[in-house]
Amino acid sequence: MASSETLADRSVVKHLKEEFVSGLTGGSIQEINIVTLVALSSYAVWCALQTRFAFFARSSSSSRTPSLPALIVDFFLNWVLLLFSITIYASHPFALNLLILAPVLVISLGFRSLVAVRQRTTQTILKRRDRQIRNAAAASIPYDVSDSSANSLNSSLSNHLISTDSQSPATFVSSSHAPLTSSTTTTSSFSNSSTSAHHPLVSTSPSSSSSSSSISSMSVDAYLPRKSFLTTYRAGMMVITCIAILAVDFRIFPRRFAKVETWGTSLMDLGVGSFVFSMGLVSARSLLKERFLKTTPGIGEQLVRSIRQAASVLILGLLRLILVKAIDYQEHTSEYGVHWNFFMTLGLLPPIVTLLNYFWSGVSFSSALSLLVGIIYEACLGFTPLTKFILTAPRTGLLSMNKEGIFSFFGYLSIFLAGQTTGFYTLPSSPKYIRFPFISRILGVGSGSSSGSINPVVASRRSMLAYLIVAGLGHAALFQICTKGLNLSVSRRIANLPYVLWVTSYNIMYLLMYLLVEFIFFPISDHAPVSEVIKYEESVPWGLEAVNDNGLAIFLLANILTGAINQAVYTLNVKNFKALLLLVMYSAALAGTAGLMKVKGWKIKI
Repeated sequence: MASSETLADRSVVKHLKEEFVSGLTGGSIQEINIVTLVALSSYAVWCALQTRFAFFARSSSSSRTPSLPALIVDFFLNWVLLLFSITIYASHPFALNLLILAPVLVISLGFRSLVAVRQRTTQTILKRRDRQIRNAAAASIPYDVSDSSANSLNSSLSNHLISTDSQSPATFVSSSHAPLTSSTTTTSSFSNSSTSAHHPLVSTSPSSSSSSSSISSMSVDAYLPRKSFLTTYRAGMMVITCIAILAVDFRIFPRRFAKVETWGTSLMDLGVGSFVFSMGLVSARSLLKERFLKTTPGIGEQLVRSIRQAASVLILGLLRLILVKAIDYQEHTSEYGVHWNFFMTLGLLPPIVTLLNYFWSGVSFSSALSLLVGIIYEACLGFTPLTKFILTAPRTGLLSMNKEGIFSFFGYLSIFLAGQTTGFYTLPSSPKYIRFPFISRILGVGSGSSSGSINPVVASRRSMLAYLIVAGLGHAALFQICTKGLNLSVSRRIANLPYVLWVTSYNIMYLLMYLLVEFIFFPISDHAPVSEVIKYEESVPWGLEAVNDNGLAIFLLANILTGAINQAVYTLNVKNFKALLLLVMYSAALAGTAGLMKVKGWKIKI
């Protein structure tokens, strides 16, 4: 008897939880933009603390971490504030952004940027050195870089760098400085000089070739370097996604942020599409690497490789299906269907994209392919009974039981391809230039910027900026045409064209804003030596880098913890304070696991 009552209670709880996330209509896009802007505001605070005080400075070794206080602040900025934005500050996201950005203004106006100080100092010393070289050449006197005048310049630079740090933490000043050398006689050849002073925020790696050099002379790592704004964007998206998948089960999480039933926009709808966009962005790396090395395999080998890569994700999808059915876990059938789930969508994308990339130029026309897939799918929705079938057909067979998951796949495919296109233009160190004369002229990109007279990293930044501006505004304009001009509604359930354009324009514009933050806090002057390029490790929050290194593994862990907590706790009855405390502990568990994996050097490929 007790057993039957327990089963009845579980059935009631399951029904109540399913109702809690069903029949929702979402909220406004403007509110979603402001809420997610907290991630960008938090990163700005991190950058301000790093560039003014070197608060998060760490060893260049990947196994080392910042100090414990720095790690705590890192977690608060990049996890807790995002949690606050979708819970206790959900009704006041604009106020939260102002509270976060206020310290940025105070710090930026009250303290000098150590990055800018060092760049100015380095350039001043290098100009003095080159002036001596020219004077010596004019007087026909050989210039020996090991002579006392050169050493005095090196000493002057070192002493100046140390003196400018007299009021900053000692950890920001390196204990040693490399001597300045020169293999050229003109100031336009800075890229051939060795590194200047060692410093946590100044790269001490060997000089790279100028942007005019042939790409073939570069290594793969030099051609496809890690970029801080991409890491921060991807990890921030993963953090808020992981938080939301548990928070949605508590009443502290506003219903307008949960996935909508059919038509409308919500934070979680955006999160699903952004996850796919981010996957597409990263997938571009393998294609670029193959074309760089000129080792593109045949279609058979490519398919086998992509299926192997997708197999683990498909297995996870199958395991999730078995577990959900076995423990009678609550599920929202209209989300993907009876048997389908998000892991299955993720697992099927790589093989299909591999086929498309083989028959369609992956770089030159990938953006057109993304739009073509979205437009053809939208035409099928609008001019055939497909929409009616997806929304109203009875679930009588395998196809109709999983109609949402099967047909929304085409929308996610379009999003994936848009992300891949973005990767083609943002991942390489020498990305393709956008051929829009007006924008190129404003940003200083194009044929002129490819010459050796401009720092190649500056040229690369401007090229990426040009692409993100054009692509972001272009997709946003298409979204307005679809929704305002054609009166189409956004639907994550069927992943129609308005949904595709909304997700794509959002992600491209946020990438643009992350790049602008990097421009502001980690500037590089046009003719700076390549040695002045900021090190990747010093411009990325350690906690976000850890999440990015094992993103899919952390997402899987978040799903497992979410299921376990839902089985152990009746989330609908949890008071707001306890819910917030539980969510902080859950976030700390995910962040701690990511950090442990980074310290141990574990990278789990799923």
